[in-house]
Amino acid sequence: MSSSDVSIQAQVINLLEELKDRFGLTYIFISHDLSVVDHICDRVAVMYLGRLVELAYRHSFYQKPLHPYAQALLSAAPVTDPHAERNRQILSGDVRCPITPRRDAHSIPGAPTAYQFAWKSAPSSRI
Repeated sequence: MSSSDVSIQAQVINLLEELKDRFGLTYIFISHDLSVVDHICDRVAVMYLGRLVELAYRHSFYQKPLHPYAQALLSAAPVTDPHAERNRQILSGDVRCPITPRRDAHSIPGAPTAYQFAWKSAPSSRI
């Protein structure tokens, strides 16, 4: 849907919302467009290198993401106000390889110790 015309995207999203409300449907909506995720989703799950690292209700997620990768994603999202002050979160360190991961492949290089996630740890969840 990302390559679709904006008006077509809006029509599809509105249709999904209408069907959800009318029939009580649940969707798994996968997207990189955080503004669409904010509009359509009740809960947000963030994946890093193929693993779920954060799961939260939408409002909690957008107000205070817990995982450093989620924080970096939100800080990189485009804003409509060109004068808005931005606090970009830049991840530092080496980029992990998803093909041949190390045991700590899902930790964030350079993140505070409290946010180092072990290979088998559960995601940060507020649900």
